Amino acid sequence: MVLWLIAFAVLALLLPKVFAPLSPATNYLLGGVILIMSLTMGAGELRNVLAKPTPFLAGFVIKWVTVPAAGYIAARTVYANHPLLAAGTIIDGAAPAGASSNLFAYLGHGSVGLAVSLTFVHTIMAPLLTPGITEFLASRFVSVSFLPLFVQSLEIVVLPVVLGLLIRYAVRQERIKRIEPLLPVASALMLYAVVLALFSSAAPAVYRNLSFVPVILATTSALIIINLAVGYGLARILRFDEPSCRTIMFDTGVYNSGLGATLAAANFGAFAALPALLNAIMNLLIGAFIASLLHSRPPLDAPHPNP
Repeated sequence: MVLWLIAFAVLALLLPKVFAPLSPATNYLLGGVILIMSLTMGAGELRNVLAKPTPFLAGFVIKWVTVPAAGYIAARTVYANHPLLAAGTIIDGAAPAGASSNLFAYLGHGSVGLAVSLTFVHTIMAPLLTPGITEFLASRFVSVSFLPLFVQSLEIVVLPVVLGLLIRYAVRQERIKRIEPLLPVASALMLYAVVLALFSSAAPAVYRNLSFVPVILATTSALIIINLAVGYGLARILRFDEPSCRTIMFDTGVYNSGLGATLAAANFGAFAALPALLNAIMNLLIGAFIASLLHSRPPLDAPHPNP
């Protein structure tokens, strides 16, 4: 998937006019990705986690405090003279955790129930937290209005989640199970279309600032690594079991940069979406690498290999 994302990003930069017509559909495409994610969610995981809520509550707080703080520090230091990139980095850091964090938690012997529950609650709370954090932290760089961000987040995030859950509970589970093998493919195709749309829109600004792109890439990669390390380190300090620590690590460091890029482009311009777009690629690369390392190192304190 990572190689396809890179290939489509390069293709969009080389042929921006070809893929520019996709731009008006970006919100709908990303909403489709989130709808598909919600089709696989159930209440069972959340009930199990709430029976032992401390790691869940800690993971929620760690993600919504440390990741926006790291984005703000990067905005103040690296992007002090680039207000659009500063705003784009902040809004990306204020995005909820991504569905790929669940996959990495599974592959890395984390707690899958905790991962799914955190992603679900992050997603539901995003329409309030993402605009609020962005307005609070990014207002010193650009003009930010809470209400448009709130409405966009409702349309892109909450509406698809509610629709997906309604479909899940209105349709017999056997029918959902039948189409589940097709859901990742459909989700990937829509995500590729989002990448094509956003990179084609950003192409003119990328070419004008080509010499600065390596700085954005290095900063984005550093933020991912720092967030992963901080998430794991704080979980260890709180003395959670190893599967919970690994889950909180991925939940903190791997977030929904597709949403961050879409909101950044809609509110601050195409160039502001570049940090989130590069994050979408790099968090998959870095997350997959760490998950593969942890896959061969099952935690000693896990009751099951993959809870």
